[in-house]
Formats: sequence, C-alpha cells, structure tokens
Amino acid sequence: MKYLDMVIAEALRKWPPSVFTDRVCVKDYQYKDEENDLDFTIEEGSIVWIPILPLHRDEKYFPNPEKFDPERFSDENKSNINFGAYIPFGAGPRNCIGSRFALMEAKVILFHLLSKFSIDVCHETQVPLKLKRTFVGIVPETIKLTLQPRNHET
Repeated sequence: MKYLDMVIAEALRKWPPSVFTDRVCVKDYQYKDEENDLDFTIEEGSIVWIPILPLHRDEKYFPNPEKFDPERFSDENKSNINFGAYIPFGAGPRNCIGSRFALMEAKVILFHLLSKFSIDVCHETQVPLKLKRTFVGIVPETIKLTLQPRNHET
C-alpha cells in the first residue's frame, strides 16, 4: 500500500486535478527579487492565481520532472520535497476539503480493479500518451484500456 501511495502522489504531481488555485491577498505584500530585477507590491484584496502545473514540472523542485518516478515520494526521499511546490489539492486552510476522500477513493478503486483485472493499453492508445490542455486541466487525447479478468484459484 505504501507504493500505491507513492504512485498516486506522483500521478498527482504529473497530472494535478486542477492547473491553478487562487487566493485573495489579505494584506499588502512587497516582493523584491534583485537577481531578476523584480520589485512590486501585491495589494490587499487582490486575487492571486497560483499555477500548480508549472510548479509540479519545475526542475528546481522536482529533478527530471517529465519522468514518472514514484520513488520521489518514498519515506527516504520525502524530506527532499518542497511541499509548498507540491499542491495537487491546494495548500493551507483553504485546500480542497475532499482531498483525503479523493485519495482514499482512488486507492480503493485501484486496489479492486488491479485485484480482479489485468489492465493494458489497446492498440488505439497513443504511446507515449499525448496530452491536450483545456481550461480545467490536461487530459489525454486518446486513451483506451483493455481489462482481462484475472484467474483466481479458490
């Protein structure tokens, strides 16, 4: 089950359910970055959009970000993750209230599917998977799977 947690966490890093989250600034915030010659103020009441997908694909936070690597989320490697940059369900007191339920539901569904079926891509599925961007996120262009019942001896 630990590995299933790692696989789901990595899948959420590569393909988060939402591509951005937003927050309302509660007080003026001065941002200064001399290295990049940036100096500006985010004013109280401003809506700030936080891009999730670019954070999850930034090499600064996730080395070799295009690689699907569940080991990033192993017990040994968890301390290397900047959890301010890993926000598949948002962060802080306004994060998705259904995140724990969604994670548990995904695990239960995968467990039952994998215990009863072998799953494979069919010839119509593009390999490697090609994605298209929509306003609500990224989705596969075409994905079709075959399910073969597992032979269980009783």
